[in-house]
Amino acid sequence: MMSVNPLWGLLEQATDPALEAQLWAAMVAAHGPSAQATTHMDQGMRGRMLAGIFDLLLMEDEPRRALLDFEVPNHRSYGATLEGYQVLFEGLATVLAAQDPDNSAGQAALQARCARILEDIEARRP
Repeated sequence: MMSVNPLWGLLEQATDPALEAQLWAAMVAAHGPSAQATTHMDQGMRGRMLAGIFDLLLMEDEPRRALLDFEVPNHRSYGATLEGYQVLFEGLATVLAAQDPDNSAGQAALQARCARILEDIEARRP
């Protein structure tokens, strides 16, 4: 049974084992500098980062902002940019939409959540 919450419903359908590879491929294809920024990451690190992204999507505002207070400066030291974050979340939306193409409410909820996260990231000046 799918969740009543549209965002949860979309995330519940994200079961493709290739999801992680699809996300990173979409990110690199859309934003060439991402390829260079991710060369130091192995599959385990990319998996942990994807798990962290899902955590951000599900967190309430205050805990998410507190986490971003730490993570944005940390990622800045690796060359992360606002454009890179935007491409990452756009890639995530594309990949998740392909997992559940008929869930327009979930896709809209994901877009809204990603927009809020990006506003929080931008406020921390990546």
